[in-house]
Amino acid sequence: MTKVPLSFPQVCAKMKQAKQGMRNMGDLIRRFQENKAVKTAVLLFVSLRLFLTIWAIVSLAINPLPPEPDEQVRPYLGEPILNEGLTGLLLGPWQRFDTQHYIRIARQGYADPSDSVFPPLYPLLIRLTGSLFGGTPVAYLAAAILIANSALLVFLIRFFQLTAVETDEETAVRALVYLLLFPSAVFLYAAYTEPLFMLLSLETVWQAKNGRFWRAGLFGFLAALTRLTGWILIVPLFWACAQSSLSPLPRTFSTLGNRVRELAKRPNCLASLLPGLGLILFLLWRQWLGLPSLATVYARYWYQQTGIPGYDILRAAHTIFGKGIARAGEPVLYLDFAITWLLLITTWLTFRRLGSIYGLYSAMMLFFMLLPTSELKPLYSFDRYALAFFPMFILLGMAGKRPWLNRIILYPSLALYLYLSGQFFVWGWAG
Repeated sequence: MTKVPLSFPQVCAKMKQAKQGMRNMGDLIRRFQENKAVKTAVLLFVSLRLFLTIWAIVSLAINPLPPEPDEQVRPYLGEPILNEGLTGLLLGPWQRFDTQHYIRIARQGYADPSDSVFPPLYPLLIRLTGSLFGGTPVAYLAAAILIANSALLVFLIRFFQLTAVETDEETAVRALVYLLLFPSAVFLYAAYTEPLFMLLSLETVWQAKNGRFWRAGLFGFLAALTRLTGWILIVPLFWACAQSSLSPLPRTFSTLGNRVRELAKRPNCLASLLPGLGLILFLLWRQWLGLPSLATVYARYWYQQTGIPGYDILRAAHTIFGKGIARAGEPVLYLDFAITWLLLITTWLTFRRLGSIYGLYSAMMLFFMLLPTSELKPLYSFDRYALAFFPMFILLGMAGKRPWLNRIILYPSLALYLYLSGQFFVWGWAG
């Protein structure tokens, strides 16, 4: 069948459409250049994404890994090792630690009880996206990284916007830099729940602060289905509702009944229960599957029990300054210990400098982190968990206005960032 040549008017119409398309593209580029939040976030995101790709290749070239798995040292959890060709270069270095648990859940559900401490939202997204890519091991890992990195990019944009509103744009830039170069920031680019949880938590707090309580509750509900920590969003969300300028709560109540009746008149405050609902649904789902309790799983597989909040600080101090054996000889323990004190100090400062809603978020996060105790692994992964304390990075951004403080914050952090990211790529413990 021969094609009919376009007439002159049709050619002109096509050229007009192309010209309009170029104009629209030009408008899009101009809007991108004028939007400092997007421009800064994209520039930092892409730069560090490329750097980590190169750094992973260099790290593995210096310290190549054995070709066979070791379930004690390099637990691939039955997944094939991706170490060949372009896949090995781009995806293989990210096939580490908790990532393998998320992918196993995506492929098998909660078939292994040790996986049942991880809520289902992130693995579910991996399963849905990985199935679209073909359902292969490569597809699932690529999907896991794509989801986490997409969440990170959106978080960076929103975090810049929030920080610029609360302070100024210069502080927002520094806050992003300090976050992305934090010692454990390699996990922001890994197939971990950190970016998704951080995005959902930030949106919960910000929406609540601006009086959009049901929207905040929905984000909190999703956060609780991403990480167990998400239930703590009940507290800042309820506080924001109770203190809203539209209907402030009386400062005193004669009886508890009066307090309950007063709150019952505020239907928006019911939104604060949604993060708790997310946790309850996950617990009911686990029970329906016949899985052991969370306490049992944590004790049996993760060597943690619920104890006196903060007791692990003493246990870590005994190892560092005394003759304790918990995590003895593990350099990251010193970092976890220092970061714990950084979180304690900045959480107190958050109440003073940023307000109660940010302070309550940080305080509840810290309380939940300090609640578990472990004879073998005190303060485990505190350097990674600290990434979710976005108010802390706002405070650091404010402090970094002074050049000497900027150097004190940035230089040690950058050195540790290089060390820990290299450790992560070669299966060393980083957080």
